[in-house]
Amino acid sequence: MRDISQVPETVSAPAAPRRPRRDEPYRPASAATPLLLAHGGVLTVERLGTVPYRPTWALQDELAQQRRERRIGDRLLLLEHFPVYTIGRGGDEANLLATPDRLRELGAEFIRIDRGGDITFHGPGQLVAYPIVELRDPLDLRRYVRTLEAAIIATAAAFGVAAHRSEGLTGVWVEGERKLAAIGVRVKRGVTTHGLALNVSTDLRWFGEMIPCGIADKEVTSLAHELGRPVDMAEVEDRLAASLADELGLSLATGQPSLVGPAGASEQ
Repeated sequence: MRDISQVPETVSAPAAPRRPRRDEPYRPASAATPLLLAHGGVLTVERLGTVPYRPTWALQDELAQQRRERRIGDRLLLLEHFPVYTIGRGGDEANLLATPDRLRELGAEFIRIDRGGDITFHGPGQLVAYPIVELRDPLDLRRYVRTLEAAIIATAAAFGVAAHRSEGLTGVWVEGERKLAAIGVRVKRGVTTHGLALNVSTDLRWFGEMIPCGIADKEVTSLAHELGRPVDMAEVEDRLAASLADELGLSLATGQPSLVGPAGASEQ
């Protein structure tokens, strides 16, 4: 007969991963403390040239879905945009100072998008990086943003510009007063879109048409402005790609030419 005198043992469900506290110190990605699901894997770089905003936004979403389905690995899109002002979820449109007529005169677009953050500008001379990577659970968005900042700081240092974080502000700054790079990201089901914008040789007059990131008492700068000389965009691309791979805990690889492209026109 079956012995019913013993109470069966209860098997506890595995504890849910603990969400990081907001006050936890920044930890660089490592084998002991990985940030990405594919830590130690490959980051494939796609260089898209100068492209319009909307189809590139759609391309990010397409690649992010492919990443979730494990059809591709982690990707990094490097590009410049035609002139466009974008504003994130919850951003204040009052921070765009240019009127619709002024935007038409400038040949610039204004688009509300699905990233975090307020208003920013993208245009020629600015290097935009969109990492399409899968974060490890529990998701630590603050740590991911700090990782992007670390890569920008390392890139600026390679060109002789001392840049840093600023307490309470997202992005990368020079002397606490001049914003060198803006960051705005989105994470959906573990995969990132959007990313960072590093001013290399951007015409800074574009920023006079808005209140950058909604911060009225700060200025905007570029690598070229800080150095007082031209800076080669291709060299900055190479340095930033290497810094991002290093900070994310990945090895750098280069995608095939025309593997991906806005609107799929050059896809293979």
